[in-house]
Amino acid sequence: MQEGLDLPYPIEKVWDTALSVLDHAGWEITHQNKASYGMEIHVTMDMITWTETFYLNLIKTGDNSTRVVLGRIGLAQPADWGIAKQHIEQFLLKLESTLQNVNQSVDERN
Repeated sequence: MQEGLDLPYPIEKVWDTALSVLDHAGWEITHQNKASYGMEIHVTMDMITWTETFYLNLIKTGDNSTRVVLGRIGLAQPADWGIAKQHIEQFLLKLESTLQNVNQSVDERN
């Protein structure tokens, strides 16, 4: 399972914002490689059940545009109930809204 999102921001800005959003969400980054704009993330899905492993890849599609791909590594847990998909969608929405808010704040100062 994976989801993607195209954003009208430079890849470096998306990378830095993604790190901030992941930190704020409490997701554990287990591996990251800025040279390839990729990382592996562990997410505790439920306090009593399991941890899922996700990957996040950023792809530069232009000077001011980036494609974000977030997906799960491995098979779904039997008791997932769509939680992994919800986490992916929530992360992408939070990333997009954070970038919009940061960009709006910069525009208002100029």
